[in-house]
Amino acid sequence: MNNQLKPQKTISPIILLIVTLQIIFIVVVIAVIINQTSQNHEITTRDSRPRITIDDLSSSINLPSDYTKDISLSLTSAMELNNTKLPLDSSDAIIRDGSLTLREFSEQQFNALSFIIDIPDLEQSYQIYYKYPITTDTTTTPYFNNPRAVLCLDDPTTIIYANFDCRSSYPDDTRQRIVQDYFNFLTFNDFTASISDQNRSIINLTPAADSVNIDSESYITSTKSTIKTLGISPDLFEYRILRN
Repeated sequence: MNNQLKPQKTISPIILLIVTLQIIFIVVVIAVIINQTSQNHEITTRDSRPRITIDDLSSSINLPSDYTKDISLSLTSAMELNNTKLPLDSSDAIIRDGSLTLREFSEQQFNALSFIIDIPDLEQSYQIYYKYPITTDTTTTPYFNNPRAVLCLDDPTTIIYANFDCRSSYPDDTRQRIVQDYFNFLTFNDFTASISDQNRSIINLTPAADSVNIDSESYITSTKSTIKTLGISPDLFEYRILRN
């Protein structure tokens, strides 16, 4: 009986190297596939942004289609901010009756548009402000570099979807900033109006130097009426008369 141990076979270094390289190759291929799949998912998500239709916007004020698309894109961004599940189904956006205001600044050749949009499918509402040229060949004003804002509703009486916890990417004082911008183009009889440098919620009304009768209430009433034509609540502000 032969009890001699048989010599054990050893793995050739060359074979070990080849196997190691194959393993590394497989790992790299798997990593590339996972990365590509992730990128494709991101592209699919980005290309599947919710499709918003605002059919009655063009027909209501004869708004050019390019501007309607611009508003729809801004509205889509707001919807994406307020919805975690993407992509969203296509939805119809309805302009709320009585909410649309359109003010023409004929001298500067632009329009100031404001309206509330309701999206019943999502139970969401937004306030939209949009500034655009009266004609397509009009030279735009400096503010036209950022002519739009899609905001949450700030007036409790306008909120119809109580469970909608709205978030906005715009600063909290955006409405005050809008009014401040328009004050550069608005004119009033016998007085001027300006936003306070210390507090954007305060509007200073300064009577003209040659004013004989200073009627504080008429100044305030006139200013409130003008702000309302911009689709902004005058109650956002406190009004102060600065006497010379």
